[in-house]
Amino acid sequence: MRRALSLLCLLSLGGCAGYAADYWRPKGHLIAPQLPRYGMSGTQADCVEGRLVKALSVKQLRLLTDLAGRVQTGGNNPASLTPYAFTYVAGLVRDPEVGVATRKALESCNVSIYAAAPKPAAPAPVAQTPPPAAAPPSPTPGGPTPPAAQSERPPLWVNLGTAPTGQGISIDASAIVNTATYREAWFRLLNGDRSSVGDLGYRLRIDCATGTIMALAGRKYAPNGTLIEQKEYPKPEGPMPIEKGTVLELAFRGVCT
Repeated sequence: MRRALSLLCLLSLGGCAGYAADYWRPKGHLIAPQLPRYGMSGTQADCVEGRLVKALSVKQLRLLTDLAGRVQTGGNNPASLTPYAFTYVAGLVRDPEVGVATRKALESCNVSIYAAAPKPAAPAPVAQTPPPAAAPPSPTPGGPTPPAAQSERPPLWVNLGTAPTGQGISIDASAIVNTATYREAWFRLLNGDRSSVGDLGYRLRIDCATGTIMALAGRKYAPNGTLIEQKEYPKPEGPMPIEKGTVLELAFRGVCT
């Protein structure tokens, strides 16, 4: 996994098109197509669209629309998207006004932005003579952490872009950590532009001020998207500079710009 991370710096990115045409169209045309994808329709969608159009600029709406469009259902993502996921995506936009305005718009339009509470597990049948509980195995220092030991919320993978080589990268918007100096989240290498397909992932800490990155942990995924291994690095790898024209630059831009 570490060798794969070092190879990322060899991958180049394509340029992005300008958005000049957006200024000649009604602002609502930018965000309106995304709202039904996140469970909003009818008068609710009209209400949210109207409030976002009033609160955000064309550039802000375009940033929100681009990220919202990168989230695909299935794979390791939910089978259907919700307003709850929409607020996560809005929070990824570097401009903090976008996340704040999005949450206010949904609340003002009476759209629930909270995840459904998990169903309580059915009580296990009581055995007549329960066997003694086995002691859990002691973890090996630096060894892989079994996926079952993880207690994270369901992931929401957002595709941050694809290099001309076909390699892409996505971020788990549900687990991003923002501080005054760095951003930290799980990133996943992608096969092409498919947002939830790829067998390697890394927990990266990105320093927005210095333009450096550290790798804190690695993951391996099965072809069907199931997490099969996670390993915390005994020592963080880095800090490494974020070179222009690499997939790691996509990660940097996704959380810092």
